[in-house]
Amino acid sequence: MNITPHANNLPLATVVNPPTDSLRRDNVQREVISQTAAMNPSAAEKGVASEKERVKTPAQNIEEGVDFSAIQEQAELENSTINEREQRQGNEQESAQQNSQQEDLEPEAQSAETSDSTQASPSSEGSEDSTSPTPEERAIIRELEARDLEVRTHEQAHAAVGGRYTGAPSYSYETGPDGKRYAVEGEVSVDLSKPSSPEETIAKMRKVYDAALAPANPSTQDLRVAAEASRTIAPAQSELLQQQLSKESDENDLSKPLGGGGPQIESLNSDESIESGEFDNLIDSTIAAQEAISPSRDQEIDRRAVRIETFYLNINQAYERPSRSQFELTA
Repeated sequence: MNITPHANNLPLATVVNPPTDSLRRDNVQREVISQTAAMNPSAAEKGVASEKERVKTPAQNIEEGVDFSAIQEQAELENSTINEREQRQGNEQESAQQNSQQEDLEPEAQSAETSDSTQASPSSEGSEDSTSPTPEERAIIRELEARDLEVRTHEQAHAAVGGRYTGAPSYSYETGPDGKRYAVEGEVSVDLSKPSSPEETIAKMRKVYDAALAPANPSTQDLRVAAEASRTIAPAQSELLQQQLSKESDENDLSKPLGGGGPQIESLNSDESIESGEFDNLIDSTIAAQEAISPSRDQEIDRRAVRIETFYLNINQAYERPSRSQFELTA
């Protein structure tokens, strides 16, 4: 038997899973690449906010920072809404229980109400009958309403046209069957005093006259006031006319001195009388001179001339039928 001193090297596996061991060896030998720093996109590359948030990496979120106070407030708000929701649900459950209890008690309450209503119906019918007006009362109410409208319209017409010369309307009221007050009479005070000047008197009294006849149907008192205003206007107009005439006569008076202290001019009446006397004397002298120079004629010849003239005058006149009527016109 031969024994050799050399040991034979047999290939034996050192690990249980050779692929895993080879992969680990490759990772150890591979070059480690450091992480690149994040860069902010330019203004031209910025997109919609939702897209920018979608492409962010965890490293960018850490660099930009997280608002922990906002996160805490949001969490507190969610907790409060959850508590309110639970409380609302509890209240709804309690209200549902109360409604179910009320539904159980409603039949008893309705029966009690029907009994009370049957007992109270006679009294309510009696009260309604007592408050509703009768046909006679309704007719009275309509008359009072019409009278109230007529009185107010009448007096307001006086006050609107009279202006400052009339006072505010005052009314006398009457209570109707319905408890309301209706105006049945009214009056408006009027100022009939005379101002200082006739112009003011005429203007005022014309205003009063128009105010008295302003309503559609003037009353007897309104007609009296209008007549009083007319009687006041007449003397004021005559006074104003006299003042105007006296003013015109003063302006046209030529007998007054001109220029303050100069010689006075004779009046027109004296000049006219003198001129008329001189003219009469001239006419008389002219007639006398004509009679002196005219030839005289016998009276017999004059009578013949008159007779002939009368004969031919009667021939030229047409025949006139005598009038048979007894009607005469006298001047």
